[in-house]
Amino acid sequence: MNWRNRKTRIAIVLAFAVLAAFVAWRTSTPVEAGNCQAGREEVKDASGKVVEIRRHECG
Repeated sequence: MNWRNRKTRIAIVLAFAVLAAFVAWRTSTPVEAGNCQAGREEVKDASGKVVEIRRHECG
């Protein structure tokens, strides 16, 4: 194997490793907690009486 092929292979492998590290770093960031709304929800039956109270906490 000559020196030029070795440099090219090392450059390709290094570029792939940098790309893989970047993708892993970006996919490991946590998702924003914008979907959660803290509070309570009242579940009512057909007649309108409250039968259950559910509490939601975002944490």
